[in-house]
Amino acid sequence: MSINVLQWFTALVPILVLLILLLRCKWGGDEAASAGLLSSILIAYLVFGGGADMIALAVAKGMWSSLSIILVVFPALIIYEVSRESGAFAVIRAGMQQFTPDKVLQVLAVGWIFVGFLQGITGFGVPVVVGAPLLIGMGVKPLTAVLITLLGQAWGNTFGTLGLAWDGLISQVDVSDPLTFTRTILWSTGMLGIVNLIAGLLIAGLAGGYKGMRRNAVTVILLGLLQGAGQMGLALLNPMLSNFVVVSLSLGLIFMIGKLDYYRHPVELHDPAEEKPDESVMGQKMSIQQAFIPYLFLVIVAVAVLLNDSIKGYLGQWKLALSFAEKTTLLGYATHSYPAYAPIAPLTHSGAFLLLAAIIGYACYKRWGYIQAGGVQRIIKNSLNKTIPSAIAVIGLIAMSKVMDDTGQTTVLAQGVAAVTGGIYPILSPFIGLLGSFMTSSNLSSNILFGSFQQKVALMLQIDKAPLLAAQTVGGAIGSIIAPSKVLLGTTAAGILGREGDVISRFLVGAMLLCAVFGVVIFISYQFGW
Repeated sequence: MSINVLQWFTALVPILVLLILLLRCKWGGDEAASAGLLSSILIAYLVFGGGADMIALAVAKGMWSSLSIILVVFPALIIYEVSRESGAFAVIRAGMQQFTPDKVLQVLAVGWIFVGFLQGITGFGVPVVVGAPLLIGMGVKPLTAVLITLLGQAWGNTFGTLGLAWDGLISQVDVSDPLTFTRTILWSTGMLGIVNLIAGLLIAGLAGGYKGMRRNAVTVILLGLLQGAGQMGLALLNPMLSNFVVVSLSLGLIFMIGKLDYYRHPVELHDPAEEKPDESVMGQKMSIQQAFIPYLFLVIVAVAVLLNDSIKGYLGQWKLALSFAEKTTLLGYATHSYPAYAPIAPLTHSGAFLLLAAIIGYACYKRWGYIQAGGVQRIIKNSLNKTIPSAIAVIGLIAMSKVMDDTGQTTVLAQGVAAVTGGIYPILSPFIGLLGSFMTSSNLSSNILFGSFQQKVALMLQIDKAPLLAAQTVGGAIGSIIAPSKVLLGTTAAGILGREGDVISRFLVGAMLLCAVFGVVIFISYQFGW
């Protein structure tokens, strides 16, 4: 599809509208998403020749795709409300003192290592919606808790979720040559290791200020090197399990580190939340093991199902999906026909694990006498009140991305960058991955959307495609930190819905700078033939 300057700039408008309203005007996610969706529809119809039927189908795809996210948000909020109603968060806060009185290390253990562990097995926003309330229960301010969990989950967005995003990338490109496969793995894991190391240091800084970063630098570096080098080595053998194995080892290791004399002295958070009374008097009688019941059950079920092919295959055979016909714009951009679009397997969906964990948690707390009369009504009411505005925003954002994708706007943006930059395109290659993740809130979707595009550019420029493919998925991982839909999950879970712009503004420049650094490194590698 040929493009011109007008098409490129108009394709950029919905993204600019979204960012300006979020960052400059401080609109909430639901309002900004609605405005972005409207602008993408108008541009699709007036500039890109998308018919009303085509646009309607794109919006319908977005609404259907949004269901996967909403099915994670609602049960995750139920877990939060169950824990809050029972007084479990008060017990978790007190129980973490038994691990270590150093509150900065506590935050690293939960916000970096445990969140990374959840990303390794579940993904789909679960680490954010589970991790943020846990951190808040430990005394972290809500906004800081969201920032920390977004950082903690980022590096696992390629080989986490049992390598789902990696599978999405290699399904779109040709890495049959062993050397290309190996180089793509090495470039990807190398850059992701750096992302993880930076995230660990930033989390230490967010929790403990400069002093906290300096005090925990050695611990973060050692754990970061273990995770980065471990994932690199294991990914060459088994990409599906590489992230899960190293984060599991790290989870055990950080609890061993907490027993060192260095971490047996009390250290306070740099900017803690205001102390509140315990949520429940009965909660004081609860043990730390009981307080973690929903989260322990979540991990056990997820691991048991996702790592067992027989169980996963049996439960995953029941799927729900919608069919969509092929459509073509007046400019000639065609969508595929989908007999079964974005199928959802309800019994192996992350939302099912979360809901089951919430039910088990509630049943246990009720049996132990930690849930007072009327508790279930309060839990459902509070969960729904938080889910509804978040769901509106998620639907708007995902529908906007589908309209842009189906009518060619997203592709025009990427092709325009490649056409203008030419030989210096490798510098901008990570930004394409970031764009895809920003629009879809999924590194998997970004890799499917732009993986083949990155390969075509490499062939056009007659350069090794491995670094560009790595840039694609690493850029997508970085983009997951600022993706509006994922940010919404965090603000919803933390009870600060409407502050999405504050979250994105904290990370936007840093994410762009990191992509630029990786792009320059890749560009230099081509110049020296690395």
